Amino acid sequence: MFSVPTKTQYGIRALVHLARSGEAASQPGGDAGSVAVAKGAAASEASAEIAKAEGIPSKYLEGILVQLKTAGLVLSERGKKGGYRLARPPSEILMLEIVEALEGEVKPVGCLDDVGLCAKGDCCLPRIFWVGLKGAIDDYLGSKTLLDVLQA
Repeated sequence: MFSVPTKTQYGIRALVHLARSGEAASQPGGDAGSVAVAKGAAASEASAEIAKAEGIPSKYLEGILVQLKTAGLVLSERGKKGGYRLARPPSEILMLEIVEALEGEVKPVGCLDDVGLCAKGDCCLPRIFWVGLKGAIDDYLGSKTLLDVLQA
């Protein structure tokens, strides 16, 4: 059946960890949705520290963080106090962005982009169901933010 890949689960856990770290660095009286992250207010955290805290293999997490950086979801800094931090406040990071950064577009079946992959082609009635399922998943992920996960 459908399952969320381990890479995506780990990526979300790492981002939640960074968001919590950002909360600790935010100004008193601010809410988690307005964590000051984009201008360097939040301290960076080393991937090894995140991996240890979240129980994620360190090398695997480093690859995930690189993908998240490429997607513009995290920033990285080099040096003794370097590490990773969120590129935007948690309220501005959609769960759909995270999933697509790590796994690409959500596709319950391979024929969604190419009807030619199906032996039935345009006559495949179940394809309409799969298109609807993809739409429902995209809508849900697009309606939830990292802040929603933090507040769950």
